[in-house]
Amino acid sequence: MLVSLKKKVLIVFEVLLLAFTFVLLALFFFIYKNHKLKIQCHALEKKIDQELQETQAKTRILHHQNKLISMSEMMENIAHQWRQPLSQINSAVLVIDDLLYDKKVKDSVIEEKLLEVESLTKYMSKTIDDFKDFFNQNKAKEYFNLQDLVEKSIYIVRGTLKSHNIEIQSEVKKSIQCYGYPSELQQVVVVILNNAKDMFLSRNIFRPKIHIDVEQKEQEIQINICDNGGGIDEKIREKIFEPYFTTKHKSQGTGLGLYISKMIIEESMDGSLEVSVNKHGACFHIRIKGHYE
Repeated sequence: MLVSLKKKVLIVFEVLLLAFTFVLLALFFFIYKNHKLKIQCHALEKKIDQELQETQAKTRILHHQNKLISMSEMMENIAHQWRQPLSQINSAVLVIDDLLYDKKVKDSVIEEKLLEVESLTKYMSKTIDDFKDFFNQNKAKEYFNLQDLVEKSIYIVRGTLKSHNIEIQSEVKKSIQCYGYPSELQQVVVVILNNAKDMFLSRNIFRPKIHIDVEQKEQEIQINICDNGGGIDEKIREKIFEPYFTTKHKSQGTGLGLYISKMIIEESMDGSLEVSVNKHGACFHIRIKGHYE
């Protein structure tokens, strides 16, 4: 009787052990399958994320290409619309100059202003060509003297700065040479100077000043254009390089100046355009390649 009971207990124990082993194996199998499923899910998520990033990159490239095409078409339209008026202005200047000569009128101020008008119309015509060339993939870079470029940029806006009593100082060494597209860089400098002028006028700044200097770091040139216009509000500082963003009245600006400037520096000149603020005002920092002779 006792032996039979032991056998029954042993059988029950073996059955329980077998059941426990089965449950344990089933648990291990479930854990393994769950772990494998997580690995597969993680790999799938990673693949989806990678494909999504690639799709977004392709979309950005396509959007950028479409944007360049649109801007190229816009510049063609502007060129078509501006050519004739600019030519007529130059013709009018020549007529006035001839009339003054015939009447033997000599006035240094009139002569200076006529030369200024002629210079500005030539600059505007050249600007159209420069922006059209910006979309030309076959354009060639060249070496140019930075001091000469800055002086030309200042000359373009000197008249309007002088009329508003805006002081401008430049500290650029003659020995600095840069490599890139001088006309496009000149456009950027002029845009920044004009923006500073507009800021002075809108805020009625007392004794407005603009200071231009250059720093060299190995083969990199940093052009700093600083003003005492009170700076840029932190809330909009990150937006000033966005297309169509402007704090001016719609009749005074389109919000494309700084956007195009940043595109020129980063995409054409392989550099960077940034802005910082100090206690006096704003500083725009243009970084491009350059060297000393």
